[in-house]
Amino acid sequence: MTGTAPAIPPAFEIRPPGFWRGMRHIAALELRQRLRSRTLLVLAIVWFCLIGVVTGAMWLWLSAMSGAYGQGFDSYPLFSVIVYFVLLFGTLVAPAISAGSISAERSGGTLATTQVTLIGTWSLLLGKALAAWVTGFAFLVVAAPFVVISLLLSRTDPLQLLVAVLALALQIGVFTVFGVALSAMISSQVFAIVTAYLLVALLSIGTLIAFALSVGVSTRYVDISYQTFSPGYWNAVNACSADTNDEDAIAKCTEAVPVECVTEATTVPVSPTSGIWWVLTPNPYVVVADMVAPRAGSAHASDDLFSGISTLVRGMQDDRAKPQDWNDCPAPRSESSASAPSETGAPVWWIGATVQLALAAGLLWAGHRRLRTPAAKLPRGARVA
Repeated sequence: MTGTAPAIPPAFEIRPPGFWRGMRHIAALELRQRLRSRTLLVLAIVWFCLIGVVTGAMWLWLSAMSGAYGQGFDSYPLFSVIVYFVLLFGTLVAPAISAGSISAERSGGTLATTQVTLIGTWSLLLGKALAAWVTGFAFLVVAAPFVVISLLLSRTDPLQLLVAVLALALQIGVFTVFGVALSAMISSQVFAIVTAYLLVALLSIGTLIAFALSVGVSTRYVDISYQTFSPGYWNAVNACSADTNDEDAIAKCTEAVPVECVTEATTVPVSPTSGIWWVLTPNPYVVVADMVAPRAGSAHASDDLFSGISTLVRGMQDDRAKPQDWNDCPAPRSESSASAPSETGAPVWWIGATVQLALAAGLLWAGHRRLRTPAAKLPRGARVA
């Protein structure tokens, strides 16, 4: 006797949740699990107190430094220091809250329970990344009051606050994607976290080391000539102060000394930074600085860390390999000409952000291949359930 299986009523049909809905389910489940733990709450309280202490200490230091030099108090650099401190905290926390999200479940045998459901692999992977990014963004929200206070104290353009938040959110998102992707690729939770920290250190410190080594390798030494005051001129100037201490008499005597110049030669190092400046672009601190730096017409266009770093990296795009002569002797008014203002280079933040996003996409693709089911091949000793 043969029979046929009963048809499943439409009301009991099981439909896949879809990509977006599946990703939302995974992110919500991950966030609920994180909220059950008090570790993040304690860490947020410690972070709030720490950034408060740093903000107050920086304000007192800038105030004391201004008073020591008899200058008016200007706390404009405070905003860039606080934003960079938040970025530093993000580079330290993001790998820790993301690099163990998948490898810990794989080690505990709970990952297979999720993989046998109708949740897709991309939904699982990106849902974990979204939850880690939201957790990292929560620390940015905790630090927001002190970022706003530094903005008000430093009289910064409010538009810079919006750009700074977007830049920090982008960097925290990239770092959390690194951690989740490495967690999917590597079975060991500890090894995944260490690798995530090494990758962040590679972008933050490794780019600086690579740039310094590139400069050292490409540096060459050339002989140039320059104009300077003759020894006879300096002897005459020194003779003006030999027999008197009257400052007015010394000044009149010095002005009366005829200018006499000589040509001398020296050896100077030349580093062609125009070919290696791009090594610094993936650095997260360079990306944030170039995004948040004020415009050239701003009253504080060169008073903070953002402006200094952005101007330095953009200026490296010019050809510095050609040695330039200089003249220490004052040129006659008829021969002097006003030099044209040097144009700054093109923005570099989008190059660094593109490199970071491409690296994150590559790691996600590799993590998807490792996480995909059914797996064609498993590593030796891998736990299935």
